[in-house]
Amino acid sequence: MSDTLSLDQFVEQQLKSGTYPNYEAMVKAGLKLLQERDQEAKRIADELRPAYERFKRGDPGLSLDADETIRRGKERNAAKHRAS
Repeated sequence: MSDTLSLDQFVEQQLKSGTYPNYEAMVKAGLKLLQERDQEAKRIADELRPAYERFKRGDPGLSLDADETIRRGKERNAAKHRAS
């Protein structure tokens, strides 16, 4: 019940401030945001799906050597400091 009251208060505040001309405009804006969020979530899921499928099949993907990664990071850091 308190969630409903706070939402009602939010709607009233937005309408009084002129942010939205009417309730329908607020609903339309909210639905547009939900649609954009859902489209972005689908895009991310679609992008990650191939890697997830490989993982499920037991493919480890990229193997990283921690020592080599640290060494290369240190080299980049040192080069950056020499350049500045």
